[in-house]
Amino acid sequence: MRKVLQKYLLIIVAVLLIIFLFQKINWLPGFKNIFGSKPINIEQTPVIIQQINSLAQLITVTFTDEVVMDTAKIGNGLPSLLPTAIGTVLTPAIDKLVIIGRGKVLVGTDLNGLQQKDIYTAGDSIHVVLPRAKILQTILNPSDFETFIENGTWNEQAVTALKIKIGNEINEHAIQQNILQQADARSENIIETFLKNTGFKKVGIDFGT
Repeated sequence: MRKVLQKYLLIIVAVLLIIFLFQKINWLPGFKNIFGSKPINIEQTPVIIQQINSLAQLITVTFTDEVVMDTAKIGNGLPSLLPTAIGTVLTPAIDKLVIIGRGKVLVGTDLNGLQQKDIYTAGDSIHVVLPRAKILQTILNPSDFETFIENGTWNEQAVTALKIKIGNEINEHAIQQNILQQADARSENIIETFLKNTGFKKVGIDFGT
């Protein structure tokens, strides 16, 4: 019986000696590393950038508006009499064009320009600098325009110029409604949730200039 115990003891000692030698030459991790919990180590900043870039243009706010825009010019028709305080004055004919336009503004964050310098990772923490929100697209379909008044003759170039003014006016209205600030807040929330779902515990987000 004693010999059997000595045999098993020698085997155990030999196994422990082999493990000790393997640890010395880095073939095996230590006991603490085998059974202990390991911290999250994320060294994949380029992968994170690729994942965020895949979101492309992150549209977070949609704004709709209606604008009435007019333009006038001296026409080719017969002049008209205009009563004034000093009498009747002969005035040239005036051509007038009034168009009603309805449009949609898509606002959000363009993530295509995000670079490696905009992301810093340390263990399970990440800090990202996002671009500021901007107007990504203004949608004005042909069916969204209605000619309200059309006196005289107007060529296509003049009509198109008036429609462009309508689009610019809709954009201005959107900015006046603080829509860019709203889009920034929503983008921050979406990106923070996205990064936490990828495994990060601490997420910090700032915005560039």
